[in-house]
Amino acid sequence: MRRYWQLIKHDLGSLEIFLENLYAVHSIAYGQLDHHFYVFAVRENGHWLSWEETCFYAAMLDLPTVPVIRQLTAPQHKADFENEILTIVKGTGSFDAHDAATGAPATMEGVVTRNAAGFPVSAFAENVFKYVRKGHVKTDVHWTRNWRRAALKYEGGNYVDHHR
Repeated sequence: MRRYWQLIKHDLGSLEIFLENLYAVHSIAYGQLDHHFYVFAVRENGHWLSWEETCFYAAMLDLPTVPVIRQLTAPQHKADFENEILTIVKGTGSFDAHDAATGAPATMEGVVTRNAAGFPVSAFAENVFKYVRKGHVKTDVHWTRNWRRAALKYEGGNYVDHHR
C-alpha cells in the first residue's frame, strides 16, 4: 500500500480515501479476501461523498469497496433496523470469518451502515452507524509482536485446520 500511495498521492487533490485495512490477521481470519484494503468512504473538502461517488473513485483507483450486505430504504423504524442489523451480524459475512486461533466459523465482527447520499462532516453522527459485537477481540495488547499477514483468496485464504 505504501508503494501504491507514493504513485497516487499527488493525483488526489482534495480527495481523502478511507480504507479498511485487513492486511494482518488479528482475532478473526478471513478466507475470502480478494485484497488487503477496501475503500469504505471518500471525503472531499469537508463533505463525505455519496456511496455512488465513493464507488466511482475506488474503481478509478483500482481498489475494491467494502461489500454491500444489504441496502435498506428509509425510513426505518428503530426496532426493525436493530433487528435487521442483529440478524445480519449472526452470519460469517462476505469474507467468510473464522476464529484465527481455532479455525471455527465466526460471526461477523460488526457492520457499518451509512446514508448512501453524501453529507457534510458535521452531520457524520446522524448518517453513519457502526455496530461491533461484544467479545470479538481475543488478542492481547501485544498482538503486533506475533501477527501474520492475511492470505488472499487466490493464496488459499486463512483457514486454520486443527484436525490434521
